[in-house]
Amino acid sequence: MVFKRKKSNVNGQMLNVGRGFSVVEIILSGAVFLMLVTAFVGAYLYGQESTALAGNQARATMLAEEGLEAVRNIRDPAFSNLTDGTYGLTTTGNQWNLSGSSDTTGIFARQMIISTVDSKRKLVTANVTWQQNTQRTGLVSLVTRITNWIASGSNWVLPIQEASIDVTGTNNGIKVQVSGNYAYMVRDGGTNFLVVDVSTPASASVVGSLTLTGVPTNIAVSGNYAYVSNTDNSQELQIIDISNPLSPILMGSYNAPGSANATGVFAIGTTVYLVRASSSDDEFSIIDASVASKPFILGSLDLGANANEVVVSGNYAYVASASNTQELQVVSIATPSAPTLAGSFNLAGTVDAFTVAISGNTVFLGQGAIFYTINVASPTSPASLGSVSTTSTINDIALNLGGAGTYVFIATSDNSLEFQVVDVATLATPTILGSVNTAGTDNLNGVAYDVTLDRAFGVGDRDTEEFFVFAPQ
Repeated sequence: MVFKRKKSNVNGQMLNVGRGFSVVEIILSGAVFLMLVTAFVGAYLYGQESTALAGNQARATMLAEEGLEAVRNIRDPAFSNLTDGTYGLTTTGNQWNLSGSSDTTGIFARQMIISTVDSKRKLVTANVTWQQNTQRTGLVSLVTRITNWIASGSNWVLPIQEASIDVTGTNNGIKVQVSGNYAYMVRDGGTNFLVVDVSTPASASVVGSLTLTGVPTNIAVSGNYAYVSNTDNSQELQIIDISNPLSPILMGSYNAPGSANATGVFAIGTTVYLVRASSSDDEFSIIDASVASKPFILGSLDLGANANEVVVSGNYAYVASASNTQELQVVSIATPSAPTLAGSFNLAGTVDAFTVAISGNTVFLGQGAIFYTINVASPTSPASLGSVSTTSTINDIALNLGGAGTYVFIATSDNSLEFQVVDVATLATPTILGSVNTAGTDNLNGVAYDVTLDRAFGVGDRDTEEFFVFAPQ
């Protein structure tokens, strides 16, 4: 059989069509298909790489922030501990140390660079590097200044109320944290998340705000985020982007099992530690917030009682508890997916421990109207050091430690001594050093301290002065 090529007459001309044109079509179609496959495969592979790079960037940022906090802890006992140079970090006996020229965690290498600004200040740079791929090296670099505040000669024996703010509405200030030039406070209603510019403490002013669902109970600040514990049954943890303090944004939330209220929160990098009221669900949770819009739980633990507040140092979390036999509970977080109760301390009486702070090997705990210092050099076996009565319930604790003087600021329910300064230079015998009587008969519920500004900031119940600035003389 013989096949003949067909011809078509167009405008009197004979054109050859048929098999030769079909081959061209096949080649073009194949090329287009190959281009589409290449594009889809490239997009898929690039998406995978972008996800991995974002995760590594978040982990590197957390390590850099942890490094800066570690250097602050090393500074606390003595400013002279900070010698110019490039170091890595290690822990010994639950205490950070400068060691070698770098340290490694998985694929990440961290260097802490310390240099002198002047006799009272050091510039600290945290560099974290890792191999992104065969061609590129990733880098996160964070910088801060660390001050030898004690060298300024400030006198907290006679503290004063330097300024105050009447926030719109009559809702109470609950807790406050300070970072850089801004203080972040939460209230029990109305516009309940507020940003205060404290760069000039004597003329502090509200510059940003946000209304959160539920009732905030506590706040922690780490990097560009504020983490708020809340009574909302579907948002016990709320994550707020404060990269622009003038316009805070709710980025995400975490819904803990059950309906128990969240009571306390602490953050290191993007790892968040949340505690709650007692219920059939676990009171202690570790949450990964490296993607702020999608936090997820890493591990949790049943503490058996109301957990009122939490702080973290090294591989341990320290919980102020309502337990009558374990007012201080020590949780091992070395394995985040499986935290365990590693130790506890039983204080006298049955009054709940409500607030807790830590520096080095010392935990500072408020139980009712008694302020305790507790040795946690061996975290599994805490030991009492000393205590002092403050005449009324201790609602919050802030630390101002280092150099030759060591102070702790406390917010209390004492209507004539709302703000008190405790001298803990001798841990076995803490003493009330000074106090401020704010106007009226209202509680001071929260307190925070900034070493660079050398100011304490308080929040409380007074309807015409919800925010306070306290200064040394």
